[in-house]
Amino acid sequence: MLTKADYQIARLKEIPWEDRVNVDGWPSRAGMYWDDRDNALCMRLIDYPFGSIEPRHVHAGSHATTVLKGRAIVDGLTLGPLDVILGPSNEPHGPLDYPDGCKLLSVFHGSYYHSEVQQLSSEKHYRLIQSVPMPWQQGAGGCEEKTLVDRGVGRLVLKVLRLAPGSKLPPRAYPSMRAALVVEGQVTIGGETLGAWDFLRVTGADGHGAIGAAGGATLLAISLR
Repeated sequence: MLTKADYQIARLKEIPWEDRVNVDGWPSRAGMYWDDRDNALCMRLIDYPFGSIEPRHVHAGSHATTVLKGRAIVDGLTLGPLDVILGPSNEPHGPLDYPDGCKLLSVFHGSYYHSEVQQLSSEKHYRLIQSVPMPWQQGAGGCEEKTLVDRGVGRLVLKVLRLAPGSKLPPRAYPSMRAALVVEGQVTIGGETLGAWDFLRVTGADGHGAIGAAGGATLLAISLR
C-alpha cells in the first residue's frame, strides 16, 4: 500500500484476489482491501459472475454488504448500487440471486466463513436496506450524507458521502472514519488521484486528512462508534 497524507491507499488494480471456490465452494472471488484485525473487521470486494446464486447460508460473524454494480435479488426484492444486505451472525439468510453478475463491498465483523443451510430461522433479523428512498442530509465539512448502517455489525457505521465538484472534505470532518471506498468520481489526497473502487485507510492518529474532489465524488465511509 502507498502511504500519503495520513492514508494508506489500496488501488483496485493492486489488491490481492482469492478464489472463493477454495474457501466455501461458491463461484466468486474476493479482493482484500484491508484486514483490520485490531477491530475484527475485514473489508473485501466480492465479485460474482453472470448468473450466480449465493446459497442460503449462515456465518459466525456479521456483515454489511453494499452493492456496487449489478443487481442482487433477495426475498423478491431487487437491490442496486448503494443498497445494503445486513447479515447478522448465526442467522440463516439467502439465497441471493445475481442475474447480471454483481460487485459488492463486504465489511465483515468476525469470521466470514460460510456454511450452507436449507431452512431459514423462525426469526428474521437480517435487513435489506435500500438507499434511494433515504433523503440526503447535510453532512460534515459541506458534503451530503446518508447513513446506511448504524447498528447490527459490531461498532460499524456505514455512510455514503457526496462531495460536490470543486469541494474538499476538510481534515477530521468525520473523526471516527477509519476507511473509505471511492464509489463514483475521483478524489485527491496528498497529490494522488484515486478513482472508482480505490480504497483509503486512515492512518493518522488525529483522524483523516483532507480529501479533494475537483469533479465531484461519492464515497462509502466506514466508521467505528
